[in-house]
Parts: sequence; structure tokens; C-alpha cells
Amino acid sequence: MNRAAGWWSSAAAAADTAAGRRYAWLGGALCALAYLAWLPLLVTVAGVPSSGDLAFIGARLFSSGLFPLNVLFIASLGALLLLGGCLLAGLGEAAILRAAGHSTGRSLTHDTEVAFSAVLLAALPAIVVLVSLAVGIAAVAPAEFGAPDAGGPVELRVAIRLLPLLVLLAVAVVAGQAFGAVTMRHAFATGTGLGRAARAALGDLARSPLRRLGTAAAGTLADLLAAALALALLGVLWRPIASSLAAGELLSAPTLLLLAGFVAAWLAVVALFAGLHAWTSTWWSLALAAVPWPADPTSTQAAR
Repeated sequence: MNRAAGWWSSAAAAADTAAGRRYAWLGGALCALAYLAWLPLLVTVAGVPSSGDLAFIGARLFSSGLFPLNVLFIASLGALLLLGGCLLAGLGEAAILRAAGHSTGRSLTHDTEVAFSAVLLAALPAIVVLVSLAVGIAAVAPAEFGAPDAGGPVELRVAIRLLPLLVLLAVAVVAGQAFGAVTMRHAFATGTGLGRAARAALGDLARSPLRRLGTAAAGTLADLLAAALALALLGVLWRPIASSLAAGELLSAPTLLLLAGFVAAWLAVVALFAGLHAWTSTWWSLALAAVPWPADPTSTQAAR
């Protein structure tokens, strides 16, 4: 009971601290843009492809004369976007930690490199599961699209068949966030290398699995709730804009005003995600502030 109360009080203290550190919200915005802040905008404006659209795209990919080069190109582009997102998140995390007084004692470039390495290492399990999920969809989807009378939407039937991988993806995301947060803060606190920081993080997770995974799950749930609210808000604001665009009224004054309001609403969504990320980052820092990290022998010898 005391541990649960301490966990919640730490979350409340982190919210109060993050609210007073508005200068750290810029780093939170960078992390949010690399994580989920872009998703509501993309889904609202571009829309979610239908089953027919997905079947058409898949057929075009696999029947193209460029196959499998076209698939490899898409995979390479996705990998570059992933690396760019990790780099942006690393810069944001380094900015938040430095704003809170935590630093390796070296330049922002070095701190960003440390944070980027931790973020990328933490994301690897989820990336592996995502690749497995993509392979599973490619193997299962053709049979499901070919049996439209099997009952239920095609997407739901595919999701049910791949449910173990979806559960594993959720576990990999939560566990990866916990591992990355602990690894990064150990590296910043001791100036140790990524390998030692990762081993220390695994030891910390083994000693306090419920608290660490609970913190990661709470942060992930808050992000998902914020994404749902953002989708609802942006969806309501986009409907009249879409109607005006369909009618060819792009340059009309009402449409331009609606577009300005829509952009302002999305910027507010980014600010919401930035605040959430500043809160979760501060929460991790407070939760790990009293952890007795083992010192790096190499750095100790160098200091002598």
C-alpha cells in the first residue's frame, strides 16, 4: 500500500515539477513529434485506408515488375524515418534532462548521442515484432481477403489471427520504454558507456519490475488517451474543411479561417503531448533519483 502511495505521489510531484519547467517542454515537443503527435494529423487529413484500398495496394506491390525492389525501397524508407525519429527523440530527451540539471558533463551533441543510442536500443524489440507482424499480415491477409463471407470485417479477422503478435508488440513497447528510460538516466548519472548502462538497467528492472513497467504503462496509456482525444477534436474540425475543399472553395475566407483554426488546434495537440512527455520524463527522473547506480570503473580510473 505504501509503495503504491509512493508511486502515485511521485507521479503527482513529477506533474508539478514539469509544469514549472516550461523550458523543458520544447524537448518534450521534439519527443512527441517523433512519437505520436504526428499521428492524429495524418489520420485526420489523409484518412484511414479501407480494406479495398489495402487490397489494391498489396496487389500492386506484389504484381509490379519492380517486386521485390519496391518492397525493399519502402522498407529502407521506413528504416530511415525510424532512425530520424529516434534521433529527434534523443535530442528531445537530452534537452529535457539537461534542462532539469542532468548531463553527462559534455556537449549537447554528446548527450544527444547517448540518448539516441538508448532510444534506438530500447526500440529494437518493438521493431523486431513489427517486422514479424508485417510478415504475418502478408501471409494471412490474402486468404482473408479471398474469403469475404467468413463473417466480420477483414481487418478484425486478420487481427484475431495475429493476436499473439499484437500482444507481444504491446509488451515490447512498454518494456522497451522502461528499459530505455532507465538506461538513459544511468548513462547520464554515471557517464558510463551504453553497454554498462544497459546491464545496470536490466538489473534495476529485475529488482523493481512492477514499478518500472507500471510507470511505462501509465505513460503509454496517457499518450494513447491524448491521441484519442486529439483524433476526436481534429476530426470534428476537419469535416467542414473537407466539405469546402471538395466544393473547390480552398481560397474562400471561411475555409482559410477554418484551416487556421485547424492548424492552431494541432499545435495545441503538440503542446499537450509535449507536456505529457515532460511529465513522464520528469517522473522517471524522480523515480530513479535515489537509485544507487554502480560506478563505471573506467571513468573512475580516468579521474584518478
